[in-house]
Amino acid sequence: MLLLIGYGNPLRRDDGSGPALAGMLAARGGRDDLRVITVQQLVPELAQDLAAADITAVLFLDASVSGCSGENAVSIQPLSGVSPSPVLGHHFSPAELLCYAELLRGAALPAWQLTIPGIDFGYGEGLSASAEKNLAAAFAKVLVFLRKITLQ
Repeated sequence: MLLLIGYGNPLRRDDGSGPALAGMLAARGGRDDLRVITVQQLVPELAQDLAAADITAVLFLDASVSGCSGENAVSIQPLSGVSPSPVLGHHFSPAELLCYAELLRGAALPAWQLTIPGIDFGYGEGLSASAEKNLAAAFAKVLVFLRKITLQ
């Protein structure tokens, strides 16, 4: 099963792109091999979700600070776990979260990060026109990605 984690703060305009994309993918339905989680930030407790026995891969969905727009601006990059800093905080990077999940699982978890460029991260609700365009491109790109990967 592929775990999709959309994260970001929808009260910081374009930062809500990750949760918006996760919501779009959850609403699409029709696939029993996907689990979707939406959170404002990545926290250590999510390592348990990543370490679940039925999870075979994870795709993180997040906004990025960029003025670019269009399908080529949206990227999907492979990730691997890195050792976290010695201080346990309440906000993790995807790589740090993967490291904790690997400790719980006893094995590495295939992972990717999809980033959606945004330009307005100020206080407020709703995405900018640029982020809306990038969100549509991200939705199309992730559907192609989901058709290409095989889940064991």
